[in-house]
Amino acid sequence: MFQFCVLGSGSSGNSVAFWDSENLFLIDAGFSCKETVRRLGQAGLDVENLDAILISHEHVDHVSGVRVLQKRFGTRALSTEPVHRWLDAKFGMSTEPELVPSIPEHVGNFTVTPFEVCHDASQTVGFTVCKKGSKVSLATDLGHVTPGVRARFMDSDAIIIESNHDVQMLKEGPYPAFLKKRILGRQGHLSNAQSAEMLVSVVGEKTIHIALAHLSQENNKPEIAQEESEIIIRASTGRKPKIVPASQSYIGNIIKIR
Repeated sequence: MFQFCVLGSGSSGNSVAFWDSENLFLIDAGFSCKETVRRLGQAGLDVENLDAILISHEHVDHVSGVRVLQKRFGTRALSTEPVHRWLDAKFGMSTEPELVPSIPEHVGNFTVTPFEVCHDASQTVGFTVCKKGSKVSLATDLGHVTPGVRARFMDSDAIIIESNHDVQMLKEGPYPAFLKKRILGRQGHLSNAQSAEMLVSVVGEKTIHIALAHLSQENNKPEIAQEESEIIIRASTGRKPKIVPASQSYIGNIIKIR
């Protein structure tokens, strides 16, 4: 058995905690060190027990707390080689370039496998987190879903997937044209409709929980994202997994995976 909690997700910070009785690690640390410690505490976790941070890509909303967590607590930070080079050149941030797409990485009792996704960074990965036959799959920043990404999400007990924007809200909203084009592009962010379509093809009998991640505060609403996924999944598959929009402002529920 293990547990996870979305500590927060959005354009101002992203982080997910995974733990069992012996190990604790984060995927991304996009909040300040102080805020990360506070949110871990809200989940009943102690930062002193943090084994590692696995970094999906170099954008600030995924790495803001890494340097101070390293300095204060000696926490390991793992990334892919391109992200390692970029963070070193831009921020003087040291990571261990041990993550290689499709190659499993062992974090204590967990097997964590990065997989490449399409996003406008030096290299962006999603992750599958596995322990004794149970699996959580996540990708919070991707412009479109490839067959390879879809395959990674199959047979998951829980899913964390981007549902960034409502296309109509984005098109009619205040963002400049270049930013709208970036978000809507194949290296940008998944819309609610894209996320729902992807979920229809991967949700199975095992899937008990879905967290919708990286919701835009300007171009989306939690109830819109949730309703779109629920309606499409039920209409297409008859399944009714629990779907919860992740928040930027507060931690999500603690989910137990058996």
